[in-house]
Amino acid sequence: MTQTHIWVIDSFLFLYVVLTARSREIRAYQATLIALFGFLLAGTPFAYPVWAVVQAIGSLFFG
Repeated sequence: MTQTHIWVIDSFLFLYVVLTARSREIRAYQATLIALFGFLLAGTPFAYPVWAVVQAIGSLFFG
């Protein structure tokens, strides 16, 4: 899988999350959490900044 393929997959996942949140089937924060952990699970290059955000938010709650 090339870098271009990974960016296409990331773009599709982002678009899916935005459209799902706009449809009001799930709340925006739920769609955001699903997207963040989806990127982590997929292991795409976007997972590195997502992991940093998750660690920063986790440190606020768990010290």
